[in-house]
Amino acid sequence: MDSKTEPPVPPQIPVRLERYEHSVPPKIERRYWLHPKSGILILAVDWLFFGPELFTAGTTAIVTSPLAFLITTAGVFWIQRRKNGDSFNAALLKALLGGIVAGIPTSISGTILGTAVLALSGLSGWNQRRGDKISPNTRSS
Repeated sequence: MDSKTEPPVPPQIPVRLERYEHSVPPKIERRYWLHPKSGILILAVDWLFFGPELFTAGTTAIVTSPLAFLITTAGVFWIQRRKNGDSFNAALLKALLGGIVAGIPTSISGTILGTAVLALSGLSGWNQRRGDKISPNTRSS
């Protein structure tokens, strides 16, 4: 008998055809205790009010300290509520602490307080988050 038997056909495997979009995964943003704009405001007000204190020998501190406190407290409170979405009490606490730090009648930029503001607002690593912006043609060999 020359009957050739065909091999059995395997069952078909169900295949679901889906189109996969090549998209960039969503950026996970770290949340810091202070919004970065709050940190910038604290340091900027402190620098603007108490940077030139050398010229006045500290005689204007009675006016500039409360003024720096009020401006910073109001600004940090607004930023924390609007930009960071903090509750009223949390924003108020952060604003009062920022106002106290900025109201100290000396520049805090190079002190441990300035470092704390940078770290709490995420500004200490600002240049590391930008990525590599150097083009291959400008790199040195």
